[in-house]
Amino acid sequence: MKFYFDGCSHTWGAGLETPELSRYSKIVSDHFGAEEHNIARRGGSDKRVLRNLLETDLEEYDCIVVQLTCKNRTEFFCDDNKKWIQINLETERRKGKTSSRLSESKNLFWKNYWRDIYTEELGRINQLTIGHAMRNLLKDKKHLIIGISNHGQTVQAPVDYNFTNFESHNTIKYESERTNHPSEEGHKQIASEIIKCISI
Repeated sequence: MKFYFDGCSHTWGAGLETPELSRYSKIVSDHFGAEEHNIARRGGSDKRVLRNLLETDLEEYDCIVVQLTCKNRTEFFCDDNKKWIQINLETERRKGKTSSRLSESKNLFWKNYWRDIYTEELGRINQLTIGHAMRNLLKDKKHLIIGISNHGQTVQAPVDYNFTNFESHNTIKYESERTNHPSEEGHKQIASEIIKCISI
């Protein structure tokens, strides 16, 4: 038996002392005696999660759990260094400077994109579109689509569960550590709900 997991730092296990031993994907996999395949990435975007699903042979997995993240994240393929680059509006704004990973022209493009093109409505509709594409892609597989919201932001796409570290309606609250990622206890809480759902 093999389980597939993808998402951002919450699914990767940021903030945990030993993520590979105590993140929720490991707890869920161990519960079912399944091999854990976790390709989550810190700073990852919904677009990355969908791309990974499209590029993977999902037939080898018995259950697929994917986590949606912040709607203002995206990615693009950079021809300069032949790899996918994750882009995050909040990180770019917080740093207040350009990325050393990109050429001057690409940095200028993204600066203009965040200033002149991106809006909360664009982020909402992008996430909604990606969420529906995931749901359609996984319709014949045992799966869960989860949202993990923090800093007052809620996932905009239809999800099976939405986990949060703040009090909100129709969500499951988890314990978090200082960076607002799930704590070790929070990962146990998330794993418990996932186990209940996929056991049905």
